[in-house]
Amino acid sequence: MQSSLSWIEWFDRLHRVLEGARQDIRSLARLSSPHALAAVERCKRQLTALTNDLRLLDRSVLPAMPGSTISDRAENLQKALDTTVLHLGAMANAHAATSFPARERLFAGIDSALRDSCYEAALLLGPSKRRA
Repeated sequence: MQSSLSWIEWFDRLHRVLEGARQDIRSLARLSSPHALAAVERCKRQLTALTNDLRLLDRSVLPAMPGSTISDRAENLQKALDTTVLHLGAMANAHAATSFPARERLFAGIDSALRDSCYEAALLLGPSKRRA
């Protein structure tokens, strides 16, 4: 069991990793270099570590929201992060001979998965946005 302070630290790390990954992916989409694979691998390792940490955190300290349970929102974030890691893995396994359009599709998929992860993290952390 982890305290709410651990959640704050975890969300801070998640925010930094997701924002850094999005910046890396944007710049890598324009460049083709050996550093691209290293950056993708780094993002994948960091997100995998965060995903593993998410499984260990105490979800009972998160704010409740009407209409959804904390575990549902946490599971949605878990799925989004797993999808992001999957897309990063596909990019890391893509060969240098992969065509430019195929690489563009991989980068677009990664960027979309990163956006989804940011969105799910905001839903998990944020207050309810429901209107009367």
